[in-house]
Amino acid sequence: MAPPLRFVLAGTLAVSALSGCNPDTTGTSSGAPAASGTAALIEADEDEAVDAGSQQKGAAKAAGERVEIPAGKLVAGSVPGDRGRDPALEPALLEVELGAFSIDKLPHPNDPARAPTTGVSRDKAASLCGEAGGRLCTELEWERACRGPEGTRYAGGAKWEPECAKSPETCASAFGVLAMGGAIREWTSSDVDPIKNLIKGGAAVRGAGADAADVDHRCAHRSVVNVAATESNLGFRCCYGDPSPAKIASPDWEDTIKRVEISTEKLTELFASNPRLAPYAKDIKYFREEAAEDTIMRRGRARGTDAGALPENTYLTTSPVMWNPVPGEHVLLVVGRSGEKDAFIVAFHEVPGGRYRVGSALLMKDEVGPVAIVYNPFVRRKLHWTSCWECYGETGNITYREENRVVITQQ
Repeated sequence: MAPPLRFVLAGTLAVSALSGCNPDTTGTSSGAPAASGTAALIEADEDEAVDAGSQQKGAAKAAGERVEIPAGKLVAGSVPGDRGRDPALEPALLEVELGAFSIDKLPHPNDPARAPTTGVSRDKAASLCGEAGGRLCTELEWERACRGPEGTRYAGGAKWEPECAKSPETCASAFGVLAMGGAIREWTSSDVDPIKNLIKGGAAVRGAGADAADVDHRCAHRSVVNVAATESNLGFRCCYGDPSPAKIASPDWEDTIKRVEISTEKLTELFASNPRLAPYAKDIKYFREEAAEDTIMRRGRARGTDAGALPENTYLTTSPVMWNPVPGEHVLLVVGRSGEKDAFIVAFHEVPGGRYRVGSALLMKDEVGPVAIVYNPFVRRKLHWTSCWECYGETGNITYREENRVVITQQ
């Protein structure tokens, strides 16, 4: 069996020429009714954008300068599959309407001749803003001021500019707010709701320290900090006007696996819109659920493995499923056959609006199937796939890694 060839495509797309599988006869199904929404495949939207433009620059001329932010719509959060995205903290393209407000041009004390105020608790920060006639910004106000009217990924640009960590006071958002996400984290008045067994809850903090990874400087990046913390790279800035009531709700745990309906016609659309998947966008069929387990187990026994029954709490399916490895992440997993002899396993990140994004894929030449997904609902981050139960080279893992990436591997 040939090893997978890997390349990056908003995740990992692997091509594998599988050989040596006995072609058992199995039926196919044309699929179920289409999922709601219009299918569209989103391509990579990472920092390697061809025309990212240059970082906007700016300067504060005097102490106390403020920037007026007009009322408008903010698309908060990030696209599922984005590098650096934490789905438990960053919403998937949350649309909110915010009222007008004003914001300090620089972090407190908002004076270009003075260093930012750091090392104070959130209550102290709120008190200092009150003394200045203002209040702590909500986190969505902070994100709007950072993104600007065009919704850029970083303050004032589509790419992270390392110089903004060295001289943050020179880097401006498109609204003209300085030093957002450059060299310090900033308190907001917003809270992060707890998620059982994952997040205890606390204050929503935006921005990143100067030595943070590039993706942590994104406008959407959130972290959770104890409200009493007093850290050297934790500052704040003040806002003015009525605060917006809009907030980001924490996602819940969901069933690890849910069966979903997506027609083979809709799946063909998705495949056809991607150059790597396009060769497989022909005569797509799903494997017949009721025959797959018997065929896959029988193959294992025929090869002389110790294949027995599926372990307790372990299930095998050839149907499209939605995988919830962590709160806030929804991954559509599909297995099937293209034409008469090529099989596939593809993981798509679900994006609001009936859209998807390739997370990872294993494309199998000369494999008639069936290929199935094997899962234990109590094991969230790791699933398996197989075309021959316990046969080396004809099984593998579907893993949700710590960096929030889906990776399909062959064993």
